[in-house]
Amino acid sequence: MADGQGRNVAVQGAARRIDQLGRVVVPAELRRLLGFHEGELLEFCVRGDELVLRRAVPSCAICGITTDDLVDLRDKHLCPRCVREIRAEVSAV
Repeated sequence: MADGQGRNVAVQGAARRIDQLGRVVVPAELRRLLGFHEGELLEFCVRGDELVLRRAVPSCAICGITTDDLVDLRDKHLCPRCVREIRAEVSAV
């Protein structure tokens, strides 16, 4: 396994069981190694027969673009272009 700086790191005892609600605890050692913090948004992906957990990259809920200037609206991210388009449509009504 590689850490955030690309170094190979062996992690012992990282197996965890899925509980009745489908939850899995990410071991503190792995969270520290990867810099994951409480409340951080993570996403699950499937790669072959592996389940991959990685940081979620916020993107616009409408067009899907990823940009640094997303606007948060009711737990959704919107890019400035989509916000302008929404405002234009609403003002036209």
